Amino acid sequence: MCAKDIQENSPEPPPEHAIAQLVMGHSSDGIVICGPDRKVLWVNPAFSAQTGYGINDLHGEEPGTILQGPDTDPATARQILIACRQRREVRVDILNYTADGQPFWVDLKITPIFDATGLHTHFISSMRDISDRKNLEQQNDEMRHAEALRQSERQLLALTSEWLYSAKSFDELLMVVQRAMHTLIPEAEGALYIYGAARSTLELATSWGSTPDFQTHMQPDDCWALRRGRAYAYGLKPIQFACDHVKNPATPYFCLPIIAHGETIGLLHIVFEGFEEGGLMRHMREEVLRNRWDVSLICAEQISLAIANVRLRQELHDQSMRDALTGLWNRRWFNDRASKELHHARAEGSEIAMIMFDVDHFKSFNDSYGHDAGDLVLQEVGNLLRTLGEPAAYACRMGGEEFVLLAPNMSGSKAVALADRVRASLSELSLKHAGAALPQITASAGLALYPQDGQSVDELMKAADQALYCAKDHGRNCTVTAQDVPALKAAHLGDGAHDKSAHPVKPGAKTARA
Repeated sequence: MCAKDIQENSPEPPPEHAIAQLVMGHSSDGIVICGPDRKVLWVNPAFSAQTGYGINDLHGEEPGTILQGPDTDPATARQILIACRQRREVRVDILNYTADGQPFWVDLKITPIFDATGLHTHFISSMRDISDRKNLEQQNDEMRHAEALRQSERQLLALTSEWLYSAKSFDELLMVVQRAMHTLIPEAEGALYIYGAARSTLELATSWGSTPDFQTHMQPDDCWALRRGRAYAYGLKPIQFACDHVKNPATPYFCLPIIAHGETIGLLHIVFEGFEEGGLMRHMREEVLRNRWDVSLICAEQISLAIANVRLRQELHDQSMRDALTGLWNRRWFNDRASKELHHARAEGSEIAMIMFDVDHFKSFNDSYGHDAGDLVLQEVGNLLRTLGEPAAYACRMGGEEFVLLAPNMSGSKAVALADRVRASLSELSLKHAGAALPQITASAGLALYPQDGQSVDELMKAADQALYCAKDHGRNCTVTAQDVPALKAAHLGDGAHDKSAHPVKPGAKTARA
């Protein structure tokens, strides 16, 4: 068969409008044809399948007034309106609603149609359902947002950990805990409890939140976490019981034991006011609480380690600053503290008293009764200085049998009275060692005052030391001030050089005066 015969026997192609109807009728995309006034003239079957609307529902209506709903972006709707008024093509992603009110996303393209003369005759809109793509994008956005939140939390936790481990004292640590917890878990109020010295009760160390109202003391048995020995989340379990220390059992809360070196030393208590069953939608409530539970566990661990660190640092500091035998502050601490107090007194124009004590005939205790007896005497002197000196004065052991009381804001008359009270109390001590009574303990005292006796720590120590030696030279068991030294030295030289027997001083003697 020749080509001519084939051409003559082939059917004629259908007209273009017929082909267009076939395409639009069988397209999987929804298609709407509107007049130039944007009123619906025709919809294809795919559109009706997508939306639930037929031609009878939309004929003579603007599609947007029917399809758009409460969550449709107004800016996108306005973008469509402006493009149609300007008779130009527009393509957007927009949220539409089906006839039964279900939202769905579409990729919408609206194209203006013009005839051969350039007259605008129609709008053709094509809609492709992209709900699955949008849901995936939303999930990805939520995942990115959640990851950003986790990253922010990790950064905050790292920063909190850095501040916690930088705290020099327990007070600084509490300040960091208070601010950090308020930042890390802003939805909650909280409190940190620490065991008291007797470990019978927990005492409120610090709290945070908008309206914190926590008990100042609580019993360990009042908390399920302490009784069970592990962290407890109230509000997340199907079987749960409220702790006795909680005021509102309808409010979710966390109780997390604080543990240092294997020992429970406190409790971190976090309360979520407003998170009751009716306060938030249940899925949101549980999601927030579970997230905050993970953060709280990390916080409790970091706080536990930080408290252990501060305590260890304090112990090491005390070991370096405390006298091992008496427990008093040592010479190193004294020099640092005296410099600070002198700086403060110079700025405030106040006084400082420095009283040096030396146990009389101390060598005889060691020689006659042994060094253990000498240590006992030093310990008792230290206890007495601590008892009588605090809180007005700092008691220090400078070395050997020499002690000092550093008394800021103390006048000369009060310092003399304090020195005499210490000496009198020492002489009244009755000590025994190895079943034998020890001789009476007496001490000599030298007193120097800032600013009249010295302008620096070294000058004051030198003045107090000279006064102490003057007291020794005048029979011991007496108090001499730096102001008394010149006259006493002159009188001593006049009576005969260093004739200590010429100046007997009985126990409890009054302050030596010129």
